[in-house]
Amino acid sequence: MKTSKTRKRSNDLKKAGFVLLFSLFSVLSFAQIIISPIGSFADTQKQKRQSSDDIFLPFIDDFSNYVGIPNPDKWETFGAVVNCSYQFNPPSVGVATLDATDIYGKLYAHATSSPFYADTLASRFIRLDSVLSPYGIALSPSDSVYLSFYVQPAGGSGKQWEMIGSRPSAEDSIILEFYSPETGWSRIWSMGGEHADSLYNRYGSYYKYVLIPITDQAYFNKEFRFRFRNMASLSNSSLSSYIGNCDQWNIDYVYLNRNRSFEDTSRRDLAFVEPAPSMLKRYQAMPSRQFRQDEMADSLHIKIVNLADMALSSTYKYEITNESGMRLYSYDGGFENISPYSQTQQYQTSPNHARPTVDFVFDINPDRWYAFDITHTIKEGVGQDWLPANDTIRFKQIFEDYFAYDDGTAENGIGVEPISGSHLAVRYDLNEKDTLSAVDIYFNTSLGEGNFKPFFICVWTCENGLPAEMIYKSEKLIPRSDSLNRFARFVLDESIVLPAGSFFISLQTKGNDYLNIGFDRNTNSSEYTFSKTGSDWQQSFEKGSVMMRPYFGYRASVGLYEVDASRIKIYPNPASTKVYLQNCDGLLKRLFDMNGRMLLQTRENEIDISRFDCGVYILQVADEGRTIYHEKIIKTR
Repeated sequence: MKTSKTRKRSNDLKKAGFVLLFSLFSVLSFAQIIISPIGSFADTQKQKRQSSDDIFLPFIDDFSNYVGIPNPDKWETFGAVVNCSYQFNPPSVGVATLDATDIYGKLYAHATSSPFYADTLASRFIRLDSVLSPYGIALSPSDSVYLSFYVQPAGGSGKQWEMIGSRPSAEDSIILEFYSPETGWSRIWSMGGEHADSLYNRYGSYYKYVLIPITDQAYFNKEFRFRFRNMASLSNSSLSSYIGNCDQWNIDYVYLNRNRSFEDTSRRDLAFVEPAPSMLKRYQAMPSRQFRQDEMADSLHIKIVNLADMALSSTYKYEITNESGMRLYSYDGGFENISPYSQTQQYQTSPNHARPTVDFVFDINPDRWYAFDITHTIKEGVGQDWLPANDTIRFKQIFEDYFAYDDGTAENGIGVEPISGSHLAVRYDLNEKDTLSAVDIYFNTSLGEGNFKPFFICVWTCENGLPAEMIYKSEKLIPRSDSLNRFARFVLDESIVLPAGSFFISLQTKGNDYLNIGFDRNTNSSEYTFSKTGSDWQQSFEKGSVMMRPYFGYRASVGLYEVDASRIKIYPNPASTKVYLQNCDGLLKRLFDMNGRMLLQTRENEIDISRFDCGVYILQVADEGRTIYHEKIIKTR
């Protein structure tokens, strides 16, 4: 952040008895734990897409039913990405986020401490010369064409140690521009950075609703476009590992249509607000052999919003299916009324919908792996929901050979003070004896090679809820990170047999370096996270989960010795018909959509994707059942 912000936060922390390290992006030190910026949520697959298909009114996207690259049938993107991670109480689940990184997930080469243009989210060409429904007619300014959207500066609300992403500074901004062949791009609207709490104080919402009439005749042609651009800024710092992604903006519920007015501020739309939760109390995923009945959650936390200007009746259900699509369990919450959010600033409060019980236990063979699909749906009881896309959310419950507190995406970075020998430790609990074979860690990208500093993996026994005896310390290791939100596997040089009970894994710095480790703000395992810079361990109160996953059993190392995952190649990417693989003959390949549904599996090195819709997919390569490589695949026309 900027000097003035840092000074103010430093004073506030001194009052609370904590220390703020002066660093880029207001890196916080709470109990020796440091929160830092991250690499972009986007990846190397972000790119421009062209198409000749015309787009007629209405134009709408609430980014609710997909993640990754914005829908190429509607958008061209230069850095913006659709996600459910940076959002904070959005109008509906899913947002498009603009940040400070380029299409490769790296800080822009032209980034400076002064505001610079960063990401762009641009619509494709839109026909504002005419409409087709109910019949072909010409359009003009008299047709009351309006563009509306919601915008939010990232960061969330409340305490600094709960910040989701990096809040834009006052000198940063989000900009809306219109295009016509006559005038080129023209700035129409902009907003400077601020805290989401200030939006709430003014508007009763953590998002600002923007409604703009299109009145200039120059825009009523075949090639109208609009785009969002953000301006970000860096501060000076000598600590390059702190320097990562920053200044995020969230865009949601973009709607362009005719016959609108300034009173057009509501929609008859029931929507989910947050992604689907895990069915487990603590973990997002856990080993099959470690699962027990008491690992199940008692109930789920579901956020449902009514975006209409009147109360609506709704039904809510969720169901669990296995990998074959067989339904194992169904929950029916019945009919419940929900008041409009615009009047109450409340989500659905009925426990039948907002806190559904979990009267189900997974039936698991400890020697097998499982992936269960949990699908949540809402429907309006009377009338027709305006936008059905946001009425369904899904979660894939994984039981394989690893523990995960995190959901797989980093909204911040975490580390300990740059003091030689510092430890960042996370506790895990075994229900029976097992063999620790490897640890997956996600290291955030940072400026240059700033985050590639030596470290050690250590394993500890547990006494009185704290690390006690160190029973393993690795050789010197170097962080690896080849794409965003992709874990690096560190196979232990010797497997460790651990008894039933609690143990800790810590990351120890070698020198006076700061390690920028992925930190998931949307799950919270702070009660199991500890740090040490001297003789005493201290529990973290940073809300979130360290992106570190221990792997158990012999399978964690199988394939990594026989197959060099770093040599696996996938090409072409993007592709329209087929992709090919090298250096993984005979291994199992599985293709998933972004909702986690498996679309195909094969051992061939030629994958036919021609029958699938355009968008982003995940291709996994597995050896002996264990995924050793995965890559995002972009399907184009």
